[in-house]
Amino acid sequence: MKTHLLVIDDDREFVTFIRVSLKNECDVFSAHDFACGLEILHDHSIDLVLLDISLGKENGIQLIRTIKKLRHTLDVIMVTGHKDPALLLEAIREGASDYLVKPFATEEVLAIIEKLSPLRKRKEERSPHDNHQESESIVGRSDALLYQLNKARKLKGEDVHVLIEGESGTGKELFARFIHEQEEQDKRPFVAINCAAIPHELLESELFGHEKGAFTGATERKIGKFELAHTGDLFLDEISTLHKDLQAKILRAIEEQEIIRVGSVHPIKVNFRVIAASNENLEALVAHGLFRRDLYHRLCVVSLIIPPLRKRKDDIPLLVERFLKQYGKGRCISCNQTAVIALCEYAWPGNVRELENLMRNLCILVPGNKITVSDLPQWIFRKNTNEYFASSKVPLELELPESSRDFLSLKDYVAKAEKAYVERALSLMEGDKSKAAAILQVSRTRLYQRLKIWGMR
Repeated sequence: MKTHLLVIDDDREFVTFIRVSLKNECDVFSAHDFACGLEILHDHSIDLVLLDISLGKENGIQLIRTIKKLRHTLDVIMVTGHKDPALLLEAIREGASDYLVKPFATEEVLAIIEKLSPLRKRKEERSPHDNHQESESIVGRSDALLYQLNKARKLKGEDVHVLIEGESGTGKELFARFIHEQEEQDKRPFVAINCAAIPHELLESELFGHEKGAFTGATERKIGKFELAHTGDLFLDEISTLHKDLQAKILRAIEEQEIIRVGSVHPIKVNFRVIAASNENLEALVAHGLFRRDLYHRLCVVSLIIPPLRKRKDDIPLLVERFLKQYGKGRCISCNQTAVIALCEYAWPGNVRELENLMRNLCILVPGNKITVSDLPQWIFRKNTNEYFASSKVPLELELPESSRDFLSLKDYVAKAEKAYVERALSLMEGDKSKAAAILQVSRTRLYQRLKIWGMR
Protein backbone atom coordinates (compact mmCIF):
# COMPACT_ATOMS: atom_id res chain seq x y z
CA MET A 1 0.00 0.00 0.00
CA LYS A 2 1.35 3.43 -0.99
CA THR A 3 2.05 6.13 1.58
CA HIS A 4 -0.43 9.01 1.45
CA LEU A 5 1.82 12.05 1.41
CA LEU A 6 0.66 15.65 1.74
CA VAL A 7 3.00 18.41 0.55
CA ILE A 8 2.21 21.90 1.87
CA ASP A 9 4.50 24.35 0.09
CA ASP A 10 4.00 27.56 -1.89
CA ASP A 11 6.91 26.66 -4.20
CA ARG A 12 5.07 25.09 -7.15
CA GLU A 13 8.25 23.76 -8.76
CA PHE A 14 9.13 21.94 -5.54
CA VAL A 15 5.64 20.43 -5.33
CA THR A 16 5.95 19.21 -8.92
CA PHE A 17 9.37 17.71 -8.14
CA ILE A 18 7.92 15.74 -5.20
CA ARG A 19 4.88 14.62 -7.18
CA VAL A 20 6.97 13.32 -10.11
CA SER A 21 9.79 11.84 -7.99
CA LEU A 22 7.57 9.90 -5.62
CA LYS A 23 4.69 8.90 -7.91
CA ASN A 24 5.63 5.21 -7.76
CA GLU A 25 6.02 5.10 -3.96
CA CYS A 26 3.39 7.59 -2.73
CA ASP A 27 -0.04 9.00 -3.43
CA VAL A 28 0.91 12.67 -3.35
CA PHE A 29 -1.58 15.35 -2.30
CA SER A 30 -0.53 18.99 -2.51
CA ALA A 31 -1.54 22.36 -1.12
CA HIS A 32 0.02 25.77 -1.71
CA ASP A 33 -1.28 27.29 1.53
CA PHE A 34 -2.07 25.95 4.97
CA ALA A 35 -5.84 26.43 4.79
CA CYS A 36 -6.01 24.17 1.74
CA GLY A 37 -3.72 21.70 3.48
CA LEU A 38 -6.07 21.50 6.46
CA GLU A 39 -9.00 20.73 4.15
CA ILE A 40 -7.05 17.83 2.65
CA LEU A 41 -6.21 16.55 6.14
CA HIS A 42 -9.93 16.59 7.02
CA ASP A 43 -11.02 14.88 3.80
CA HIS A 44 -8.29 12.26 3.28
CA SER A 45 -6.36 9.69 5.27
CA ILE A 46 -2.89 11.24 5.20
CA ASP A 47 0.13 9.32 6.53
CA LEU A 48 2.86 11.94 6.27
CA VAL A 49 3.14 15.71 5.78
CA LEU A 50 5.99 17.62 4.14
CA LEU A 51 5.58 21.12 5.53
CA ASP A 52 7.42 24.22 4.33
CA ILE A 53 8.52 25.99 7.49
CA SER A 54 8.32 29.40 5.77
CA LEU A 55 4.86 29.27 4.22
CA GLY A 56 4.28 32.86 3.19
CA LYS A 57 3.43 34.90 6.27
CA GLU A 58 2.38 31.88 8.31
CA ASN A 59 4.59 30.64 11.14
CA GLY A 60 5.81 27.11 10.46
CA ILE A 61 6.16 26.20 14.15
CA GLN A 62 2.55 27.23 14.81
CA LEU A 63 1.46 25.13 11.83
CA ILE A 64 3.16 22.07 13.32
CA ARG A 65 1.26 22.65 16.57
CA THR A 66 -2.02 22.93 14.68
CA ILE A 67 -1.41 19.68 12.78
CA LYS A 68 -0.45 17.85 15.97
CA LYS A 69 -3.63 19.06 17.71
CA LEU A 70 -5.66 17.78 14.78
CA ARG A 71 -3.89 14.38 14.60
CA HIS A 72 -1.21 13.87 17.21
CA THR A 73 0.08 10.62 15.61
CA LEU A 74 0.67 12.24 12.21
CA ASP A 75 4.31 12.53 11.17
CA VAL A 76 5.35 16.00 10.03
CA ILE A 77 8.60 16.53 8.12
CA MET A 78 9.80 20.10 8.19
CA VAL A 79 11.16 21.40 4.88
CA THR A 80 13.42 24.45 4.91
CA GLY A 81 15.52 26.33 2.40
CA HIS A 82 18.30 27.03 4.89
CA LYS A 83 19.41 25.28 8.05
CA ASP A 84 18.59 27.45 11.06
CA PRO A 85 19.73 25.46 14.15
CA ALA A 86 17.40 27.27 16.56
CA LEU A 87 14.42 26.75 14.24
CA LEU A 88 15.24 23.07 13.78
CA LEU A 89 15.42 22.54 17.52
CA GLU A 90 12.09 24.27 18.10
CA ALA A 91 10.40 22.28 15.30
CA ILE A 92 11.64 18.95 16.67
CA ARG A 93 10.45 19.88 20.16
CA GLU A 94 7.03 20.87 18.83
CA GLY A 95 6.59 17.43 17.30
CA ALA A 96 8.29 17.40 13.89
CA SER A 97 9.55 13.88 13.18
CA ASP A 98 12.44 14.97 10.95
CA TYR A 99 13.57 17.74 8.62
CA LEU A 100 14.91 18.18 5.08
CA VAL A 101 16.98 21.03 3.72
CA LYS A 102 16.38 22.09 0.11
CA PRO A 103 17.64 21.01 -2.32
CA PHE A 104 17.61 17.32 -1.41
CA ALA A 105 17.64 14.03 -3.31
CA THR A 106 14.60 11.80 -3.69
CA GLU A 107 16.47 9.09 -1.77
CA GLU A 108 16.49 11.29 1.34
CA VAL A 109 12.68 11.52 1.37
CA LEU A 110 12.32 7.78 0.74
CA ALA A 111 14.73 7.00 3.59
CA ILE A 112 12.63 9.06 6.00
CA ILE A 113 9.40 7.46 4.77
CA GLU A 114 10.88 3.98 5.26
CA LYS A 115 12.14 4.90 8.74
CA LEU A 116 8.84 6.38 9.92
CA SER A 117 6.47 3.82 8.41
CA PRO A 118 6.74 1.11 11.13
CA LEU A 119 6.75 3.75 13.89
CA ARG A 120 3.57 5.29 12.49
CA LYS A 121 1.83 1.90 12.45
CA ARG A 122 2.71 1.33 16.08
CA LYS A 123 1.37 4.74 17.12
CA GLU A 124 -1.89 4.27 15.24
CA GLU A 125 -2.42 0.70 16.48
CA ARG A 126 -2.04 1.66 20.14
CA SER A 127 -5.45 2.07 21.78
CA PRO A 128 -6.06 5.45 23.48
CA HIS A 129 -8.03 3.59 26.18
CA ASP A 130 -5.18 1.29 27.08
CA ASN A 131 -4.08 2.67 30.43
CA HIS A 132 -1.19 0.31 30.97
CA GLN A 133 0.41 0.87 27.58
CA GLU A 134 0.56 -2.67 26.25
CA SER A 135 3.16 -2.79 23.52
CA GLU A 136 1.77 -3.25 20.01
CA SER A 137 5.25 -3.61 18.58
CA ILE A 138 6.74 -6.13 21.02
CA VAL A 139 4.92 -9.40 20.44
CA GLY A 140 5.18 -12.30 22.85
CA ARG A 141 3.87 -14.08 25.92
CA SER A 142 6.95 -15.99 27.09
CA ASP A 143 7.97 -15.46 30.70
CA ALA A 144 11.45 -14.24 29.69
CA LEU A 145 10.01 -11.50 27.48
CA LEU A 146 7.22 -10.45 29.85
CA TYR A 147 9.71 -10.09 32.70
CA GLN A 148 11.74 -7.55 30.71
CA LEU A 149 8.58 -5.73 29.56
CA ASN A 150 7.41 -5.34 33.14
CA LYS A 151 10.78 -3.87 34.09
CA ALA A 152 10.47 -1.42 31.19
CA ARG A 153 6.99 -0.33 32.32
CA LYS A 154 8.31 0.53 35.78
CA LEU A 155 10.59 3.17 34.21
CA LYS A 156 7.64 5.48 33.56
CA GLY A 157 8.37 8.81 35.21
CA GLU A 158 11.87 7.71 36.26
CA ASP A 159 14.64 9.92 34.90
CA VAL A 160 17.33 7.22 34.96
CA HIS A 161 19.65 5.98 32.25
CA VAL A 162 18.96 2.53 30.82
CA LEU A 163 21.19 -0.12 29.26
CA ILE A 164 19.57 -2.66 26.93
CA GLU A 165 21.65 -5.72 26.03
CA GLY A 166 20.83 -8.54 23.67
CA GLU A 167 21.87 -10.27 20.47
CA SER A 168 21.41 -8.60 17.09
CA GLY A 169 17.84 -8.76 15.89
CA THR A 170 16.18 -9.25 19.29
CA GLY A 171 14.40 -5.88 19.21
CA LYS A 172 16.50 -3.58 21.40
CA GLU A 173 15.34 -0.42 19.61
CA LEU A 174 11.71 -1.52 19.98
CA PHE A 175 12.28 -1.75 23.74
CA ALA A 176 13.93 1.68 23.73
CA ARG A 177 10.93 3.20 21.97
CA PHE A 178 8.58 1.34 24.29
CA ILE A 179 10.34 2.92 27.30
CA HIS A 180 10.05 6.32 25.63
CA GLU A 181 6.36 5.86 24.83
CA GLN A 182 5.53 5.14 28.47
CA GLU A 183 5.93 8.84 29.23
CA GLU A 184 2.87 9.75 27.10
CA GLN A 185 4.30 13.16 26.19
CA ASP A 186 3.78 14.04 22.53
CA LYS A 187 6.45 16.74 22.59
CA ARG A 188 9.07 14.60 24.32
CA PRO A 189 11.73 13.96 21.64
CA PHE A 190 13.18 10.55 20.90
CA VAL A 191 16.49 10.88 19.07
CA ALA A 192 18.24 7.72 17.85
CA ILE A 193 21.74 7.23 16.50
CA ASN A 194 23.59 4.05 15.55
CA CYS A 195 27.14 4.55 16.79
CA ALA A 196 28.45 1.75 14.55
CA ALA A 197 26.97 3.19 11.36
CA ILE A 198 28.89 6.51 11.41
CA PRO A 199 32.65 6.78 10.88
CA HIS A 200 34.54 7.59 14.07
CA GLU A 201 35.86 10.89 12.76
CA LEU A 202 32.29 12.12 12.07
CA LEU A 203 30.54 10.70 15.12
CA GLU A 204 31.59 13.46 17.54
CA SER A 205 30.03 16.09 15.29
CA GLU A 206 26.84 13.99 14.98
CA LEU A 207 26.56 13.69 18.75
CA PHE A 208 27.66 17.12 19.92
CA GLY A 209 27.22 19.28 16.81
CA HIS A 210 29.76 21.75 15.47
CA GLU A 211 30.23 25.45 14.77
CA LYS A 212 30.70 26.93 11.34
CA GLY A 213 34.37 26.67 10.33
CA ALA A 214 35.18 24.12 13.04
CA PHE A 215 36.85 21.92 10.42
CA THR A 216 37.18 21.62 6.65
CA GLY A 217 33.69 21.26 5.21
CA ALA A 218 31.89 22.76 8.21
CA THR A 219 30.14 25.47 6.21
CA GLU A 220 27.41 26.08 8.78
CA ARG A 221 26.49 25.36 12.36
CA LYS A 222 25.18 21.84 13.07
CA ILE A 223 22.94 20.83 15.96
CA GLY A 224 24.01 17.52 17.51
CA LYS A 225 21.90 14.64 18.79
CA PHE A 226 22.37 15.61 22.44
CA GLU A 227 20.81 19.03 21.81
CA LEU A 228 17.98 17.57 19.75
CA ALA A 229 17.23 15.18 22.62
CA HIS A 230 16.90 18.00 25.17
CA THR A 231 14.00 17.21 27.59
CA GLY A 232 13.68 13.78 25.99
CA ASP A 233 15.46 10.50 25.28
CA LEU A 234 18.68 9.85 23.39
CA PHE A 235 19.00 6.29 22.09
CA LEU A 236 22.63 5.28 21.56
CA ASP A 237 22.58 2.01 19.62
CA GLU A 238 25.70 -0.19 19.34
CA ILE A 239 27.37 1.85 22.08
CA SER A 240 30.05 -0.83 22.49
CA THR A 241 31.67 0.38 19.24
CA LEU A 242 32.57 3.81 20.66
CA HIS A 243 36.24 4.75 20.80
CA LYS A 244 37.67 5.54 24.20
CA ASP A 245 37.97 9.29 23.53
CA LEU A 246 34.28 9.59 22.70
CA GLN A 247 33.39 7.45 25.71
CA ALA A 248 35.07 10.07 27.91
CA LYS A 249 33.18 12.94 26.27
CA ILE A 250 29.83 11.16 26.57
CA LEU A 251 30.58 10.44 30.22
CA ARG A 252 31.19 14.14 30.84
CA ALA A 253 27.97 15.09 29.02
CA ILE A 254 26.00 12.67 31.20
CA GLU A 255 27.64 13.79 34.45
CA GLU A 256 27.51 17.54 33.81
CA GLN A 257 24.31 17.60 31.71
CA GLU A 258 26.06 19.91 29.27
CA ILE A 259 27.83 19.61 25.94
CA ILE A 260 30.26 21.70 23.91
CA ARG A 261 29.94 21.79 20.13
CA VAL A 262 33.02 20.96 18.10
CA GLY A 263 34.87 24.24 17.44
CA SER A 264 33.27 26.04 20.39
CA VAL A 265 34.30 26.77 23.97
CA HIS A 266 30.85 27.62 25.30
CA PRO A 267 29.00 24.87 27.20
CA ILE A 268 25.33 24.29 26.46
CA LYS A 269 23.05 22.96 29.20
CA VAL A 270 20.95 19.97 28.12
CA ASN A 271 18.59 17.67 29.98
CA PHE A 272 18.21 14.16 28.58
CA ARG A 273 17.86 10.48 29.43
CA VAL A 274 20.22 8.05 27.72
CA ILE A 275 18.89 4.68 26.58
CA ALA A 276 21.92 2.73 25.37
CA ALA A 277 21.95 -0.62 23.58
CA SER A 278 24.65 -3.17 22.88
CA ASN A 279 24.77 -6.60 21.26
CA GLU A 280 27.95 -7.30 23.22
CA ASN A 281 28.31 -7.85 26.94
CA LEU A 282 29.52 -4.46 28.17
CA GLU A 283 30.61 -5.85 31.54
CA ALA A 284 32.93 -8.27 29.74
CA LEU A 285 34.30 -5.40 27.62
CA VAL A 286 34.95 -3.45 30.82
CA ALA A 287 36.85 -6.42 32.27
CA HIS A 288 39.06 -6.49 29.15
CA GLY A 289 39.67 -2.74 29.26
CA LEU A 290 37.70 -2.05 26.06
CA PHE A 291 34.96 0.03 27.66
CA ARG A 292 35.16 2.61 30.43
CA ARG A 293 33.99 1.27 33.78
CA ASP A 294 32.70 4.67 34.95
CA LEU A 295 30.62 5.12 31.78
CA TYR A 296 29.26 1.57 32.10
CA HIS A 297 28.03 2.27 35.62
CA ARG A 298 26.49 5.58 34.54
CA LEU A 299 24.54 3.85 31.77
CA CYS A 300 23.59 0.72 33.68
CA VAL A 301 21.34 2.29 36.31
CA VAL A 302 18.62 -0.03 35.01
CA SER A 303 19.57 -3.01 32.86
CA LEU A 304 17.32 -4.91 30.45
CA ILE A 305 18.53 -8.13 28.83
CA ILE A 306 16.41 -9.06 25.81
CA PRO A 307 16.15 -12.85 25.41
CA PRO A 308 17.09 -14.39 22.05
CA LEU A 309 14.29 -15.96 20.01
CA ARG A 310 15.56 -19.50 20.65
CA LYS A 311 14.77 -18.95 24.35
CA ARG A 312 11.23 -17.71 23.71
CA LYS A 313 9.94 -20.25 21.18
CA ASP A 314 6.38 -19.91 22.50
CA ASP A 315 6.40 -16.47 20.86
CA ILE A 316 7.23 -17.73 17.36
CA PRO A 317 3.64 -18.58 16.32
CA LEU A 318 2.51 -15.12 17.50
CA LEU A 319 5.31 -13.41 15.60
CA VAL A 320 4.56 -15.44 12.46
CA GLU A 321 0.92 -14.35 12.64
CA ARG A 322 1.92 -10.70 13.15
CA PHE A 323 4.36 -10.62 10.24
CA LEU A 324 1.99 -12.41 7.85
CA LYS A 325 -0.66 -9.84 8.67
CA GLN A 326 1.82 -6.99 8.33
CA TYR A 327 3.30 -8.04 4.97
CA GLY A 328 0.35 -9.90 3.47
CA LYS A 329 -0.99 -6.71 1.83
CA GLY A 330 -4.57 -7.57 2.64
CA ARG A 331 -4.27 -11.28 1.83
CA CYS A 332 -5.36 -13.63 4.61
CA ILE A 333 -2.13 -15.66 4.70
CA SER A 334 -1.52 -18.33 7.32
CA CYS A 335 0.99 -21.08 8.17
CA ASN A 336 -0.12 -24.67 8.59
CA GLN A 337 0.76 -26.48 11.81
CA THR A 338 3.62 -28.53 10.37
CA ALA A 339 5.32 -25.41 9.03
CA VAL A 340 4.92 -23.65 12.38
CA ILE A 341 6.49 -26.64 14.18
CA ALA A 342 9.47 -26.48 11.81
CA LEU A 343 9.85 -22.74 12.43
CA CYS A 344 9.72 -23.27 16.19
CA GLU A 345 12.52 -25.83 16.04
CA TYR A 346 14.94 -23.64 14.10
CA ALA A 347 17.60 -21.87 16.20
CA TRP A 348 17.13 -18.36 14.64
CA PRO A 349 20.66 -16.95 14.98
CA GLY A 350 19.35 -13.70 13.48
CA ASN A 351 16.49 -13.66 16.01
CA VAL A 352 13.23 -11.81 15.35
CA ARG A 353 14.72 -9.85 12.46
CA GLU A 354 15.58 -13.11 10.65
CA LEU A 355 12.06 -14.45 11.19
CA GLU A 356 10.54 -11.19 9.97
CA ASN A 357 12.62 -11.25 6.79
CA LEU A 358 11.62 -14.85 6.07
CA MET A 359 7.91 -14.10 6.53
CA ARG A 360 8.19 -11.05 4.29
CA ASN A 361 9.90 -13.20 1.65
CA LEU A 362 7.18 -15.86 1.84
CA CYS A 363 4.40 -13.27 1.57
CA ILE A 364 5.92 -12.21 -1.75
CA LEU A 365 6.78 -15.62 -3.20
CA VAL A 366 4.04 -17.98 -2.00
CA PRO A 367 1.25 -17.91 -4.61
CA GLY A 368 -1.61 -19.06 -2.37
CA ASN A 369 -2.80 -18.03 1.07
CA LYS A 370 -1.45 -21.04 2.95
CA ILE A 371 2.25 -21.46 3.75
CA THR A 372 3.17 -25.14 4.01
CA VAL A 373 6.38 -26.83 5.04
CA SER A 374 7.31 -27.26 1.37
CA ASP A 375 7.41 -23.46 1.03
CA LEU A 376 10.08 -23.10 3.73
CA PRO A 377 13.74 -22.83 2.68
CA GLN A 378 15.90 -25.93 3.14
CA TRP A 379 18.24 -24.24 5.62
CA ILE A 380 15.38 -24.25 8.15
CA PHE A 381 15.69 -28.06 8.40
CA ARG A 382 19.39 -28.79 8.16
CA LYS A 383 20.30 -27.76 11.68
CA ASN A 384 17.55 -29.34 13.71
CA THR A 385 16.68 -32.80 12.42
CA ASN A 386 16.61 -34.58 15.79
CA GLU A 387 14.62 -31.88 17.56
CA TYR A 388 12.21 -31.65 14.64
CA PHE A 389 11.35 -35.35 14.72
CA ALA A 390 11.15 -35.28 18.52
CA SER A 391 8.57 -32.49 18.31
CA SER A 392 6.24 -34.53 16.10
CA LYS A 393 3.01 -35.42 17.86
CA VAL A 394 3.04 -38.89 16.25
CA PRO A 395 5.81 -41.02 17.82
CA LEU A 396 7.96 -43.17 15.60
CA GLU A 397 7.26 -46.74 16.74
CA LEU A 398 8.04 -50.16 15.28
CA GLU A 399 6.43 -53.38 16.41
CA LEU A 400 8.72 -55.41 18.61
CA PRO A 401 8.59 -59.23 18.37
CA GLU A 402 6.55 -61.09 20.97
CA SER A 403 8.84 -64.16 20.95
CA SER A 404 12.12 -65.37 19.54
CA ARG A 405 10.28 -66.97 16.62
CA ASP A 406 9.13 -63.51 15.40
CA PHE A 407 12.56 -61.91 15.29
CA LEU A 408 13.86 -60.49 12.02
CA SER A 409 17.50 -60.34 11.15
CA LEU A 410 19.16 -57.15 12.33
CA LYS A 411 19.67 -56.14 8.69
CA ASP A 412 15.95 -56.53 7.88
CA TYR A 413 14.90 -54.70 11.06
CA VAL A 414 17.24 -51.76 10.27
CA ALA A 415 15.84 -51.64 6.72
CA LYS A 416 12.30 -51.59 8.10
CA ALA A 417 13.16 -48.82 10.57
CA GLU A 418 14.91 -46.84 7.83
CA LYS A 419 11.86 -47.05 5.58
CA ALA A 420 9.53 -45.92 8.39
CA TYR A 421 11.86 -43.01 9.19
CA VAL A 422 11.96 -41.88 5.56
CA GLU A 423 8.17 -42.18 5.30
CA ARG A 424 7.88 -39.96 8.37
CA ALA A 425 10.19 -37.36 6.83
CA LEU A 426 8.22 -37.35 3.58
CA SER A 427 4.97 -37.04 5.52
CA LEU A 428 6.20 -34.09 7.57
CA MET A 429 7.63 -32.43 4.46
CA GLU A 430 4.32 -33.05 2.65
CA GLY A 431 5.99 -35.10 -0.09
CA ASP A 432 8.78 -32.63 -0.86
CA LYS A 433 11.73 -34.93 -1.47
CA SER A 434 14.34 -32.18 -1.45
CA LYS A 435 13.30 -31.00 2.00
CA ALA A 436 12.98 -34.57 3.25
CA ALA A 437 16.55 -35.24 2.09
CA ALA A 438 17.68 -32.06 3.84
CA ILE A 439 16.28 -33.03 7.26
CA LEU A 440 17.51 -36.62 6.82
CA GLN A 441 20.94 -35.16 5.98
CA VAL A 442 21.34 -37.33 2.87
CA SER A 443 21.66 -36.41 -0.78
CA ARG A 444 18.59 -36.38 -3.00
CA THR A 445 20.22 -39.07 -5.15
CA ARG A 446 20.52 -41.44 -2.19
CA LEU A 447 16.93 -40.75 -1.14
CA TYR A 448 15.67 -41.51 -4.66
CA GLN A 449 17.67 -44.75 -4.68
CA ARG A 450 16.10 -45.89 -1.41
CA LEU A 451 12.61 -45.01 -2.62
CA LYS A 452 13.20 -47.02 -5.80
CA ILE A 453 14.37 -50.06 -3.82
CA TRP A 454 11.23 -49.86 -1.64
CA GLY A 455 8.99 -49.34 -4.67
CA MET A 456 7.83 -45.97 -3.38
CA ARG A 457 6.97 -43.12 -5.71
